[in-house]
Amino acid sequence: PRRIISGIMLTLLLVSMLTFAFNVQQVKASPETIYIRADGSIDPQTAPISSVDNVTYTFTGDIYESIVVQRNNIVVDGAGHTVEGTGAIYSKGITLSGRSNVTIKNMEIKAFYYGIWLGSSSYNSICENNITNNNEGIKLISSNYNIISGNNVTDNDCGIYLSSSSSNTVSENNITYNNY
Repeated sequence: PRRIISGIMLTLLLVSMLTFAFNVQQVKASPETIYIRADGSIDPQTAPISSVDNVTYTFTGDIYESIVVQRNNIVVDGAGHTVEGTGAIYSKGITLSGRSNVTIKNMEIKAFYYGIWLGSSSYNSICENNITNNNEGIKLISSNYNIISGNNVTDNDCGIYLSSSSSNTVSENNITYNNY
């Protein structure tokens, strides 16, 4: 009887191990970046951003990827939602590169290397956002005539960093608990 019970237990153990070994599930990759394309489309289409006029883009939920804006003359309204990263080195929450007349407003941006990054971009507005726990909250490089106002920029290593940028207006922001 002991040999029979031991044999049954060994058989059950082997069957359960094989069950785990062959229980392979497909992993679905999520996009690492959301794009607002130059033609007005949102890529991927499943991103929690909606627009009825290709001018105002409104968040419908929190976002856990980076956002790259490739369209001029638009408003990106977070509607109180969050854009959150993983803190990965050189990651960007929202990127405007070569953009003009884009408004980024009403969102929380946290846990990126750069919360909002503007490169060679002019006449944009960054207003009424909470930008926290990034390496650099807002960074402008070679970007002129932008407005940064009414933001809470807190707990970043560097709050707002302007490099080779002129004629920008930085006003009425709450910039606290940053190292620089």
